Amino acid sequence: MLPATVFERIGSLPYMKVDQGKMFYDFIIGNRLSNCLELGCFHGVSTAYLAGAIQDLGAGSLTTIDLTSAMNRQPNVEWVLTTAGVRDLVRIFLEPNSFNWRLMKFLEEGLFETFDFCYIDGGHTWYDTGLAFCLVERLLKPGGWVAFDDLDFTYRESSLRDRPWVQRMPEEEQTVPQVRRVFELLVETDPHFVGFRRIGQFGFARKETAGWSKEQRAQKREDLVIAKALEQARHDPEYRVMLLRSSARALSQISGRPEAEFDHVKFEETEYIAPLAPGISEYGSKIVYIEPPPWERCLGEKELEDMLKK
Repeated sequence: MLPATVFERIGSLPYMKVDQGKMFYDFIIGNRLSNCLELGCFHGVSTAYLAGAIQDLGAGSLTTIDLTSAMNRQPNVEWVLTTAGVRDLVRIFLEPNSFNWRLMKFLEEGLFETFDFCYIDGGHTWYDTGLAFCLVERLLKPGGWVAFDDLDFTYRESSLRDRPWVQRMPEEEQTVPQVRRVFELLVETDPHFVGFRRIGQFGFARKETAGWSKEQRAQKREDLVIAKALEQARHDPEYRVMLLRSSARALSQISGRPEAEFDHVKFEETEYIAPLAPGISEYGSKIVYIEPPPWERCLGEKELEDMLKK
């Protein structure tokens, strides 16, 4: 659906303007971004423009996330999308405190590198927007895009400046454009991203290389199994003995993976109570150092002082 048609149906509502809707229409159509994510929908105007582009693309969907209070707005996102005729293309998630909680849920569901595009227009703080980008970076496909709205937004110059929670902010947090700091310090320095563009209040970047694919995450499987085994060994003396004497069998038991996958891993005790980096044996095995168990009681300061006095 063309932006002009969306505008005819929903009228002039805050905040995305029809010319901005046209830019995102061209962006989605031109790059064929079918699986899209939006953080912060407010009334749902930007949501309608994005969904209209996906409709004309012929395939895909939009997922939008906002606070539960978004449904109290007049009109709300449900009304806007229904009136625009694109409600069936949009999944709406509402969270009590932050869209970042839903992004965590997406990662729990294994949705790494599945989205083609994420439009970030909510939070507007280093804390919310910065964490959002770190999570979105994991959710975007290689070749996917992220766009930030309100690069130059500051709380001091916004309609929110007199709110008590804004007044409680440090002076610098009220006056610094925090979204721009996220774009400059996190996005533009991320080795996975290229194609940086700033168009008016919007910042764009494209993810060029994979970092969280299933294959890459599988490479961490061994370290995760070892971490789980070390935790088990901290409170299970029998398992600790097995880990030290039959490492492959112990790791196979806790992971359900074949013993052969762990033949190269050996465990050795150390007297250090802090973690140590793994070593390599003369035969090429990976040596994982295991700290003293909690049940081996260390001397306290008073006991040590008493020993020295004797």
